[in-house]
Amino acid sequence: MPRIYASNNDPVDFCVYCFPAANAAAEEYGVGARGVGPDDRGDCYAHDAAHPPYSSDDYVCNNCNDTLTDSD
Repeated sequence: MPRIYASNNDPVDFCVYCFPAANAAAEEYGVGARGVGPDDRGDCYAHDAAHPPYSSDDYVCNNCNDTLTDSD
């Protein structure tokens, strides 16, 4: 946690405080809002997906722009 893959396979990262609930995230990042993934892969949407260690790069929360840490 807390990463969402939008239906078009774009990764979207959040801090623990801003991570949206599953139903809200599906409306914002699901097929209706983002289309489908590249290479005819279809719907790539995933809620609470695995992510790389946030300390390995400068990841920021998509909502509040705070720098993410490994505790997120």
